[in-house]
Parts: sequence; C-alpha cells; structure tokens
Amino acid sequence: MSSIWHIIYIGGIFMTLFLFILLVSKPKKNTADKILSVWLFFAFFDLILVGLYGSGEIQKMPTLFGWEMPFPFLHGPFLYLYILFVSGQQRHKWLYLLHFIPAVIVSIILAFVLPVAVVEYKEKYYLTHEFDTLIMVLVVGFMISGVVYIILSFILLRKHKQNIIGQFSNTEKITLNWMRYLISGMGAIWIVVIFDPNPAVFFIVITLFIFFFGYFGIRQVGIFSHVLSSHEVFLLKDLEAAEEVKERSLVSEPAEKVKYEKTRLEESEAAYFHMKLNTIMKEQKCYQDPELTLGDLAKILDVHPVILSQIINSREEKSFYDYVNTYRVEAFKELLSRPESRQYTLLGLAFECGFNSKTSFNRNFKKITQLSPSAYARQQQVVFKPEA
Repeated sequence: MSSIWHIIYIGGIFMTLFLFILLVSKPKKNTADKILSVWLFFAFFDLILVGLYGSGEIQKMPTLFGWEMPFPFLHGPFLYLYILFVSGQQRHKWLYLLHFIPAVIVSIILAFVLPVAVVEYKEKYYLTHEFDTLIMVLVVGFMISGVVYIILSFILLRKHKQNIIGQFSNTEKITLNWMRYLISGMGAIWIVVIFDPNPAVFFIVITLFIFFFGYFGIRQVGIFSHVLSSHEVFLLKDLEAAEEVKERSLVSEPAEKVKYEKTRLEESEAAYFHMKLNTIMKEQKCYQDPELTLGDLAKILDVHPVILSQIINSREEKSFYDYVNTYRVEAFKELLSRPESRQYTLLGLAFECGFNSKTSFNRNFKKITQLSPSAYARQQQVVFKPEA
C-alpha cells in the first residue's frame, strides 16, 4: 500500500467514525437514521478488516483472519432497508430482520470452519485448500446478494420518485439525489468486486465511497442533522394504506362508512373541492410557497391527501407537481407582461412565482410552453434585465 493510499485509507476510517458519531448524536432519530447508524458501525469494522486484508497484515492475525467474509452479506440488506425506511415504503418492522439471515449463517459456518481451516506457514496464516470450494461459494453468494439488493433498491427509488412528484411542488431538496448517489456508489463497489477482485483495489474503492458518502450525506438536508418542517408530508406507506381503506370502504357495511368517511367523496363533492382548489390557488397564490406540498393543500381544503391527489389526477389530468408548476409558469408569464417587472431578471421573477432553482424553472417552463423562458420573452418582445 503506497503512502498516499495509506493516508486516504486512514482518513476513510476516521470519516466513517465521524459520520457514525454525527448520526448517533442527531436528535429525534427516526428508524432510517438508526439503520444508517448501525450500517456505519459495521462499515467501520469492515473497512478496518478490508484494509488489513488488502495490505496482507491480516495474515499475521489468526483471531481476525477470515472474519471479513460475513460483512459483504450485510451491506446489501442495510442499503435496501435504509432506502425502504427513508422513503416511507415500509410495511413491517421485525420481519425485515430476515434479510440478515445469510450474514448470520455465514458467521455460524465460519465459527466452526476457521478454527480448523486456518493454518500457519512461515509466521503467516492461510486457509487450507480443502476449504477453497466453500470460500468460492461464499464469494459468489455475496456477489449475488449485492446485485440483487442493488436492483431492489433501484425499484424502491423509482417508487419514491413517483411519490415525490405526487406530493411535492419542488423536488430539488428532496432526498432523491442522495438515495440515487448511495445506490450508484454501492453498485460501483459491486462492479469492482465482480470484475476486479484484487483486495487492494477493493479497499481503495470502499474508502473512496466512504468519502463520497460523507460528502453528499452532509450536503443533503436532514441526513446528519435534524431539520424541522412546517409542511404536511405523508409517507408513501400512509398514503397507500389510506388508498386501501378507501377501496375497502366502497364495499363495507354501513357501520363502517363512518370510519372511512375521510377517504370517500361523491362526484358532486369532488367537483366542489376541485372548484375550491382552483379558487384557493388563484386567490391565495399558494404556488408561491416553494415548499408547497400535497398535504399543505389538503389541510387547507380539509380533505384527505389521497382524495386531493385523485381530484388533481382525474380532473386536471396532471400530477400534483405538474399542477402547481403550471400555476407558477402562468404567474411568471403574467409578471413578465407587466412593465414594472422588467427591471428584474427572469430568474428573479421565477423565484417570485415559487420556483426554487434555475434548473427547476427552465425545465418546467419548457415542459409546459415548449419554449425556454428567454425564448418566450423574446417572442413577447420583452426586454428584460440580464442575469448576473
């Protein structure tokens, strides 16, 4: 191990410990935070063992030799469960412990095998060739485990993305990118393991991933810190449960109808709430709040978020995200037509209408009008202040 990589490796260990301490000291930890804390705890020891294995030093430590093998069976389940809970898609709690059975089985096998399989030769320890088949099975096993959990995590990410579009009017600060980076980084590690099993390369990739993990984790709002929000947000599991309740209520007995009253609407009521929704959006200009959520509007209308989502989807033929941003685009166009607004930049006007970034503004404006904001301004023969 070269000196520079030795420094990076030591830094990776301390970074893992630092992130673990940040999470443990985070107030009001949710289940996802606890899962991430435990994952970092195991990652800390795994990184030490991988470094010892990559440098060959582990061959001088009979007590530790071979015990790096159960750890790869942990990272896939931890990744999957963290994505599951942070995106609010969990249905059960204790049943998810079953994901760790392979790691437990491998540990039990090693507890019986290693005492007889590890032999000393010239002051170094090796596994006897009689156990080569077992080691190969374990290696193939954790490779399959890694690939399977990466795929499952991407499926969860896709469902979470749909939930975000259904609930949030701006998505730039949501944990979507954090989860995408996390899954992609883990995927990169498994690609290295499969195509280049060199231990030295493996530990370098893991160390770089820890730095990558820490950088984006600290930048992402709410991962390693506690951020209070005044906005109404519903976990996907809660919305799906409410949807199931609504469906069951359609065929339930009269006694059950009162219980599910919040999640049922007649056609006339749906028309009333749709009209009320549009009136509120126009008069109160709710779209100007860049963090507006489906729950916020549902609270104002005093209707369940599932019902509001269905009203928007069926009557506007849009997702909540597109519905709110359509109002923002129309508000921008109206502002742009005012002579007094031309002293501002296009982006300044966009922020007034509820957009929270240039990227979001340009993307949504072009999606709705088929023109970029600047092209639209030129088409309207509006001379605006250039952006700084």
